[in-house]
Amino acid sequence: MVDEHVPPFRNRVGKKRSPSPWIFAFIFLFFTGALFAIFLRSPLSKIKKIEVTGNQLVPAEEILARTQLKKGVSFFGVQSEEVIERLSALPEIEQVRVKKTFPDKISISIREKEHAAWFETKEQKRFPILSDGTILSHRLLSSQQNQIAFTDWKCSDPLLKSAVREIAKLPDSIKRTIRKVKPVSDHRDQVEIWTDRYHRIFVRVEDLSQKMSYYPSFFNHPRGTLFLLESIWFIPETSKRAS
Repeated sequence: MVDEHVPPFRNRVGKKRSPSPWIFAFIFLFFTGALFAIFLRSPLSKIKKIEVTGNQLVPAEEILARTQLKKGVSFFGVQSEEVIERLSALPEIEQVRVKKTFPDKISISIREKEHAAWFETKEQKRFPILSDGTILSHRLLSSQQNQIAFTDWKCSDPLLKSAVREIAKLPDSIKRTIRKVKPVSDHRDQVEIWTDRYHRIFVRVEDLSQKMSYYPSFFNHPRGTLFLLESIWFIPETSKRAS
């Protein structure tokens, strides 16, 4: 009678439950995370090359100092948006692009605002002027560049910015001939322009970009003075001496 209440023995050999797939996933993630942590601490994750292109006014050393980038810094610690924000704050820079190339290269592409001319002080110090008329008084030019010089001006003169903006509108074929732009003391609305063709031109600032379009027709004229005012006339240097 006792045997009837004892359940029969069931042979479970060969029916073991297979390990859960979550265990393998956990093991995989654990070792992947460990390897990644080791990689972050190794020299393999450090920046080895930093490339800066497109800059002319702003030295590469200043760009790197402002972005706090240098070789040996963690590649993954560099935030492109932060680099762009820091560099865009510079008045010379119009656009910044940052490219991270795994595992160790950072490329910074700079597009600066147009450098239209340079401003010369009484002490003959030269500073760049952007096409919007902004004088970069913190950017001393070490050598004279083949660009238009604004001389005898005061930095605060509102006519200066207007003149720069008008000059920036000119085609390159005309801008390349201009060497110097000066204010006219007895006619505050006018400027005196000197060219590499030994011509002196008087024109009102508000008409500058329009009236200077006539200048190419005087390219082959001898030395002299050209008036681009209500009427247009030219006085050769010899005629001036004769008078």
